[in-house]
Amino acid sequence: MQEHDLLQQELTQPSLKKNYLLNKIDKWKKDSITKIQVAAETARKTLQELLEQSKKSLSKTCHDITENLRTSLEADDFSENDLIRWKKQLKELQLEMTSPSSAKLIPDKNAPIYLMTLKTNDSSNDQDANRKKSSASSNSPNQDLQERFLQTLGPVNLEENGYLAKCVDAGSSFAYIRGRFLYSDGCHTIRFKIENYQQPYRIFFGCMASKTALKENVFITSDSVGWFGHDQVYENGRCSSNVQKYGYKSSAIKINDVLYLTIDCKTKQIRLFHERLKTICTLSINENLTPFPWQFLLVLCNSGDTVRILHNA
Repeated sequence: MQEHDLLQQELTQPSLKKNYLLNKIDKWKKDSITKIQVAAETARKTLQELLEQSKKSLSKTCHDITENLRTSLEADDFSENDLIRWKKQLKELQLEMTSPSSAKLIPDKNAPIYLMTLKTNDSSNDQDANRKKSSASSNSPNQDLQERFLQTLGPVNLEENGYLAKCVDAGSSFAYIRGRFLYSDGCHTIRFKIENYQQPYRIFFGCMASKTALKENVFITSDSVGWFGHDQVYENGRCSSNVQKYGYKSSAIKINDVLYLTIDCKTKQIRLFHERLKTICTLSINENLTPFPWQFLLVLCNSGDTVRILHNA
């Protein structure tokens, strides 16, 4: 009788917290907002970097126009057509400063934001089938929240939809790669598989401040923290090869090894776990030198170095 009373109470006053579909809708809403925020922040940062580069180029062009105008005025050697041309160039410069011609916002129809609709079905058999299908889908890796390689600098190819990074014809330049996500809170783990590397091992795994643009040797600056070859550990501009202190030995890393990079915003640390050896290394991050949000940083130094991001477990 008590169970009957509880069931009747549920029917007359249904608990929204226990409704599976409502919880799923709330999670979909939260995940979608997160993805939009990440995409917007990434686009904003990329545009800011482009505007900075554009300013330098436009400053030089503006200086050249000014010099031509001054020289022509001093020599009293210009025509009305020259004035029209200079005015046109200045207008083009003003337009380029506010809206660079090299930048466009293009809707991505393959983006991982999808709409959710509620479908009802009176058939109990169909409901059971849909329930099983939904359960199987929820157990599969969430591609929408999967980290991938995105931003690059130097001789590197990104393949397989951003899951594979390969250094090509390195020469004297390194390949720098960052991910698509920004990290400001929580604890996040990314699994990397080293599919190939050339001796000596020189691959950097770590993180850096997202506000800092990718540049040569960024991993040795105060903006970055991580592990490199030759047993080197970088902490906000300081380098050490003290294996006893840090427990990091790069020579132990082999082809096909899987490394877990954990970015822990709560404790302000990053951790590198070696799956085969079951070893873990930890580095603290100085938030004043490496401010939030963070991005993971991968540096490939030798031609043929190849690293894959594995799907979320």
